[in-house]
Amino acid sequence: MFHGFDEIRNLRSIIIPKQIDFVAQSLLANINSMDKTIVFCVDQEHALNMRDAINRHKTVTDPSYCVRVTSDEGKNGRELLERFQDNDKDIPVILTSSQMLTTGVDARNVRNIVLVREINSMVEFKQIIGRGTRLFEGKEFFTIIDFSEKATDKFYDPEWDGPADEVEEVEGGGVTTGGGQGGNTGGDDGGNEGGDTGGGGDPRPEKLVIELSNGRKLKVLDIETRYIDESGLPLTTKQFLEKLIGFIPDLYESEEQLRKIWSKPETRDELLQKLAESGIDDEQIECLQKIFEAENSDIFDVLLHISYSGEIITRTQRASHTKEDEHFFEIYENLKAKDFLKFVLERYEKDGVRELRRDRLADLVELNNLGTTKEAAQVFGGVKNLIDAFYKLQEHLYAS
Repeated sequence: MFHGFDEIRNLRSIIIPKQIDFVAQSLLANINSMDKTIVFCVDQEHALNMRDAINRHKTVTDPSYCVRVTSDEGKNGRELLERFQDNDKDIPVILTSSQMLTTGVDARNVRNIVLVREINSMVEFKQIIGRGTRLFEGKEFFTIIDFSEKATDKFYDPEWDGPADEVEEVEGGGVTTGGGQGGNTGGDDGGNEGGDTGGGGDPRPEKLVIELSNGRKLKVLDIETRYIDESGLPLTTKQFLEKLIGFIPDLYESEEQLRKIWSKPETRDELLQKLAESGIDDEQIECLQKIFEAENSDIFDVLLHISYSGEIITRTQRASHTKEDEHFFEIYENLKAKDFLKFVLERYEKDGVRELRRDRLADLVELNNLGTTKEAAQVFGGVKNLIDAFYKLQEHLYAS
């Protein structure tokens, strides 16, 4: 049955605003609120509606948080663009546009490129991606968020930069990092573990076994993820892991050395910094944890597994092992001292290794109601003893 044009227009007016609202809310939920962001829309009206939706759902109160910059704005739009490009100004944070910002924009601190429309031209795609590749101090990566679903497939087009790797579409969510393996997954020997959970819930994500160039076989979640390396090329999950394993010898030479490095806040931070400089920053670390189903594990255990086939255990398991060691705690006669160290382990269980940083010690003392650092030191018999206890706890936590 044919629906008249008026009815079709009414249907469009109901559906499209809901879609724009969904995109706006999803976008704000997945970016840092003050990261410079450009949203590429279908046309000028779409850019206007997207701007209004983002401003409706934003948490930052400034009315110029998100602005539209298209040819309709004229001089006002150029002024807004200049303010956006000024790296000393925080506002505006988000620009919505259609064609205007594909070329001729030198906004070096853009952290997010958001695609809310299809892009048919490879030239235009490269121009848009180029808005995020500008260098800026402290900017080690930028994120592409593709709501069109197909725009970023152009990374796999031979016209992007040479022949594309074989890619297999798989179901599942992901974060910005390597992609699902192609037809030959590098050694899928029947180890896939998909299917029903047996409890009536969602099926468990499938696993696949990938064989690396060094002969190691690793079982990972088969999720659709994309990691773009420093040259702009997409990597598969296998390539992503090969990249990590490739520079591991420059980070540590043995399991014992890895444990020693990770047990001390300063050397652990140095290792994490070296990982970040090699392209494995916080976002890629989260991806590593995801593909090994280790979101509740320490990244130490993921590195141990990748490097030396160590079993991946959760932070709770690791902390519990330390808590149960009465011999370790009996050297501290003051009950408050013992309680504080166990509190540190509880914080580690909940929020991870960042709670073990040296600069977190004063905050942990305050959170545990031990008063000032000086007052807490008295519980341990001196400031040096307090710091030593904090470090010895970590040595014990990561001991074999």
